Amino acid sequence: MVNVSDKGFGLTLERYLRKAQAANQDALEKLSSGTVFTRQDPRPSERAISDSLEFKIRGLTAAKRQVSDASSMLETAESAFNEVNNIVLRLKEITMAATNTTITDRDRRYLFVEYQALHDEINRIATTTTYNSIPLLNGEDPKAPESLVFRLGDPVSSEDGGTSDDPNTLTFDGFKNIVATTAGLGLGTAKDLLSGSDPFEGINISDAADLLIPQDSSIFATSFDEALGRLAEQRSVFGALQSRMQRALDFVDVYAENLAAAKSNITDTDYAREASNYARTKILLHAATSMLAQGNVSTMLTSNLLSVLN
Repeated sequence: MVNVSDKGFGLTLERYLRKAQAANQDALEKLSSGTVFTRQDPRPSERAISDSLEFKIRGLTAAKRQVSDASSMLETAESAFNEVNNIVLRLKEITMAATNTTITDRDRRYLFVEYQALHDEINRIATTTTYNSIPLLNGEDPKAPESLVFRLGDPVSSEDGGTSDDPNTLTFDGFKNIVATTAGLGLGTAKDLLSGSDPFEGINISDAADLLIPQDSSIFATSFDEALGRLAEQRSVFGALQSRMQRALDFVDVYAENLAAAKSNITDTDYAREASNYARTKILLHAATSMLAQGNVSTMLTSNLLSVLN
């Protein structure tokens, strides 16, 4: 027969053994998973905060990707604008040289052969520069949208519940007004001069001077100054958008980084502490197992002795 006190001692040892096993398994699970949320320690309130932060981080990651795509579009347009600008400067150099009496009419005609080639190149750049099938420099193209819409983050509702004034939405209205073709820039063609002139006689200086006349002579000295002015106005819109996109991208990076750090503080395992807990609970587990084994041996010896005496 077993003493009641021996039974109580055995149950106590079993309780401590189960507790040590649970703590040891919890520490091992945290070490292996890298997160503090386990079956033994679910932490529902902290998990809810972590899930909310994760949802926000995923949204910012998507916004970062959208902002990067928008920046790539604007950079594509800027590179095309820059080349058109360089060509306009060269066209002005050609025309200014052609309106000088130091060259012959035949030499003047040679200059306008280059002029027309560069004139056509401007139209080629303006009509073929696209981003994902969106014409960037030719608003007259039927594929060109009325406006460009860039999303910088999650929608923000106004007080009345609408999203029409969403600060995270950047809209570029008047996109069809962006026309960087020679017609849109007000540049004259030299085709008529070349086709109406004799290759040996060339082009006279008065005909060449007609290409310098701007559409708005009250503001611009030459048609090329007018073209550069229109080009600068169009580039400024893209440049302003690109600058804002870069600032938005920097903000999203910092915002997501801070949220990720906050989530890490909540969810990530403290490996130094959990490794210490694992070692401690391992010792307790071995000690409890050893004590339980010793208690079982003592009880068996007592039972055998009583049976012999009886």
